[in-house]
Amino acid sequence: MNTSQWEFENLVRKYLSGETDWETVHRYAVKMECENEAEFPGRHPLSELHLIFLAADAKDDPQFRAGHSEIAALVSQLDAMEHRIQ
Repeated sequence: MNTSQWEFENLVRKYLSGETDWETVHRYAVKMECENEAEFPGRHPLSELHLIFLAADAKDDPQFRAGHSEIAALVSQLDAMEHRIQ
């Protein structure tokens, strides 16, 4: 995992805990895309999270953005992957 991916994951976690907003994570996802830092292996949960935040900004209707439960489920998958690696 590169530094941008690690920072993105941390931003997603901050979003879930209410420490940051959707737009901040969205802007970082766009930045990663522009800088070619969004390369993930296969159907990695981080790749799915990146697509979720890349596709919609804060001005989009909330019904078109992923809900907290869907995002939390993907973060749980990340945690499970990290646990298996250890």
